[in-house]
Amino acid sequence: MKILSTHQMTEVDRLTESEFGIPTLLLMENAGSSLRSTLESYIEDLESEWIAIVCGKGNNGGDGIVLARHLTQFRIYPDVYLLGKVDEVSGDARTNLDAYLETGEAVQEITDFEQWKEVSKQFEKYGVIVDALLGTGITKPLEGLYSEVVSTINQTPAFVLSVDIPSGMFSDSLSEGPQSIEASATVTFTAPKIAHILNQDQEALGELHVVPIGSPEQLLDKEDHYLNLLTEDEIGSYLPLWQARSHKGDFGHTVIIAGSRGKAGAAALSAGAAFRTGAGLVTICAPETIQAVVASFQPEVMTEGLPSTEQGTLASSALEPLLTILAGKDAAAMGPGLGRHPETFELVHNLVRQAPVPLVLDADALNAFGNAVDKLENNHHQALILTPHPGEFSRLVGLPTSEVLPQRVELARQMAQERGIWVVLKSFRTLIAQPDGQVFTTTLGNPGMATAGMGDVLTGTIAALVGIYCAQGWSEPHQISRAVQVGVYLHSLAGDLAAQKVGLQALMAGDVAAHLGQAYQELKDEEPNFQE
Repeated sequence: MKILSTHQMTEVDRLTESEFGIPTLLLMENAGSSLRSTLESYIEDLESEWIAIVCGKGNNGGDGIVLARHLTQFRIYPDVYLLGKVDEVSGDARTNLDAYLETGEAVQEITDFEQWKEVSKQFEKYGVIVDALLGTGITKPLEGLYSEVVSTINQTPAFVLSVDIPSGMFSDSLSEGPQSIEASATVTFTAPKIAHILNQDQEALGELHVVPIGSPEQLLDKEDHYLNLLTEDEIGSYLPLWQARSHKGDFGHTVIIAGSRGKAGAAALSAGAAFRTGAGLVTICAPETIQAVVASFQPEVMTEGLPSTEQGTLASSALEPLLTILAGKDAAAMGPGLGRHPETFELVHNLVRQAPVPLVLDADALNAFGNAVDKLENNHHQALILTPHPGEFSRLVGLPTSEVLPQRVELARQMAQERGIWVVLKSFRTLIAQPDGQVFTTTLGNPGMATAGMGDVLTGTIAALVGIYCAQGWSEPHQISRAVQVGVYLHSLAGDLAAQKVGLQALMAGDVAAHLGQAYQELKDEEPNFQE
């Protein structure tokens, strides 16, 4: 599903009329109808409720006026408030306002604080308030009368339905704004907008509904609409097949290069997640000083002990043994618990240049490039997948985290395109930036996943899926992209399933790995896909 910016949405509306002959008046009519349907889905006895529809002078207010007309057709008579004068309304909104007034209904004009002060005294009586004040076009904080109206609505106990976006929220912003409507539910049209998915103030949206109102699908599915929301149906169609005649080699041999003295658990978490994701074989390559500890965690995992430094991290001399181990394997991951010894960083740089298999980099393998991002190249043209959190990513791009977060979509996309790599930026709404310029995200995941080891589990999950895809002959860039998308979605879904069982506060990384199997079942909604 495409996620659109304000400009992109405006262009879709324009082309809907100019190229397909679908008038914008019809789009507004369909929008108002969908608002009525949404209200009915929430309020069982709608005709018994006191309803207020608070409209602005633009198209957002026009949607509210159409809703009012649709309600009156069902003998439901809302109070309609217009912030401004009727004569100030124009375009499609004015056409619909005139049609509403011609039915004999009225709107109450609100033009100053005194009028609103009197009106607001009765707002406690409303069980339903429709916010049709401001749409997706605003770029400045609320002030004056609009700020006062929003404040009043937020103080009521009513069910609040926002039209398109809560008034005051910036449609293209990833950051919480100074003031907006706090909606119980939001209905947006045609496609979700950036703030609907990526803005940190998700509570202000309430429950989000995305409804089609008539724009042709081909106007949405354009290459320059590069931001996408992963859907369950789409991910379900990307899952690998399990055939009756399969053997473990069909599901890939994944190598986890991880661990150091005191951090053996990170390697074990990644390897366990790789197995839970479906990898046929998993080998952990760890410093020889901790090989026995790593081997004790999981009996299914094979281990290789490699040369280590005095500090218990992998030594630079581990490169040749590693290259030998990786020969003939399907995918590898490097970084969890690796440590920051200079020799270990040298090893990371060399392996990235020479890796003969797709490679996932996480944690300290990313920190190895904090001051050497020019070395982040793969000369063997194997897929290179980075999974940084915001702090690690900020070091890679040389910007403070406070500057990275508001522009993380653009920065991750730029890095992925310029270097021909995949960037999985772990944050609120994890981003997947691909070499082709497309960016994907998911609304799954929860605050309980902000704890130690979650990244290690994600690393193992992605590496295993890439290995499975490659073992089954799916190694083209667009296929690697699908493997990464499935990995992120599966990990997030497993996190939500685990949280339902143990709660947010008690959630641990191992719980997420343990629920990967259930996540698979949820995606298929049937028995595993065994093929004869």
